[in-house]
Amino acid sequence: MAWFRRKVQVGQKLGRQIGFPTLNFLIGDFSKDHSAGVYGCEVEIRGKMYKGALYFGPRLGTGEMTLELYVMDFNQEIYGDNVRFRLLGKVRNAMTFKTLDEIHGQIEKDLEVIGV
Repeated sequence: MAWFRRKVQVGQKLGRQIGFPTLNFLIGDFSKDHSAGVYGCEVEIRGKMYKGALYFGPRLGTGEMTLELYVMDFNQEIYGDNVRFRLLGKVRNAMTFKTLDEIHGQIEKDLEVIGV
């Protein structure tokens, strides 16, 4: 699978509120070849490899499309840094949630499937 390279953007910090801080990216050409949903992935940050879960889909509250990545065992602010990632497989399609608690529960299930 191909590697993507994205610059980390400042997000709304909702992931942080529910215990899953994410790296936020501009979508760019990602939407051209990928459908909304959650993907398992490999991530390279500053030369170190991690496992992660990437979400591409509507943002809670706004419905705007977002591209964000939860990286296992990583919790640093790296705004402006470039990150590389590659998809390992799609876990599920995008879902609609009403609360942050609902999202938290689903993220835990997604991470079990991904194995992170």
